[in-house]
Amino acid sequence: MNQGHNQFVLQSSNRQMSISRLGGRITAFSLNGKNALVSSGIQTGSTFWPSPQSLWNWPPPQSLDEEPYELLGQTDQTIRLQSKIDPHLGVRIEKEVSAVANGVKLKYGIANESEQIVTMAPWEISRVGGGITFYSAERPPEPQSTCPIDHVADHYWYEYEVAGLGGIPKIFANSTDGWLANVHNGLLFLKKFPRIEVADIAPGEAEVEIYAHADNLNPYIEIEQQGAFKALLPGMKMSWSVEWLLFAVPAHVDVGVGSHSLLDFVGHAFESSARVIS
Repeated sequence: MNQGHNQFVLQSSNRQMSISRLGGRITAFSLNGKNALVSSGIQTGSTFWPSPQSLWNWPPPQSLDEEPYELLGQTDQTIRLQSKIDPHLGVRIEKEVSAVANGVKLKYGIANESEQIVTMAPWEISRVGGGITFYSAERPPEPQSTCPIDHVADHYWYEYEVAGLGGIPKIFANSTDGWLANVHNGLLFLKKFPRIEVADIAPGEAEVEIYAHADNLNPYIEIEQQGAFKALLPGMKMSWSVEWLLFAVPAHVDVGVGSHSLLDFVGHAFESSARVIS
């Protein structure tokens, strides 16, 4: 459904996703009207960038992150958008959002529209208001991590507390089990994505990254994941799919670091939404 010139809405049962034409940014992922994403402040919603960040430093390319995307197609269950060609990187971003059980599937494309070989990885960045973020992995966070994390019940847990943070607090994690979870404000937000080998990670980056914004006036965290770092010949396109799931956390679930009932609930959530990501 199109809600105005610059906003699109995808509805699936009691879950709703809102996508802005500006930057193709996902502005809301809601359950019964409650949004799991940050909707106001200096950084909002969920976006997509080419990785590594050293390709463009900061800020992100405007043509990919802020400028209007073209609507390629729309049905009740799917929305397809594409960016302009970024003049510096020579690539175009494509986004396809489709409704699935308990959430949405997002298919991203990076198309090389230049006459040169480009090498990059897909990178999804989602801003949430805080809470506890956790995942499972075969190894501890990478040495370049600058934020403390707990290893409890065979999982890694980060609980956001903005007080006392400084600098650029960030966790870099590899060899994960292909999912990332956040619990905040009564919602469980789950991301499922294809696992990648350490050798395929973009330079200076990681398969999973958690950024904690160290500002009491603008508290938020970014839960991020990346795909494989690949070379694209002129005219080639890479595709990468992730799945988002959203659930209300039942009253009997203990929301805390190391909670076994929370991990059990995550397991049930995956079982009820089982599908293959390709």
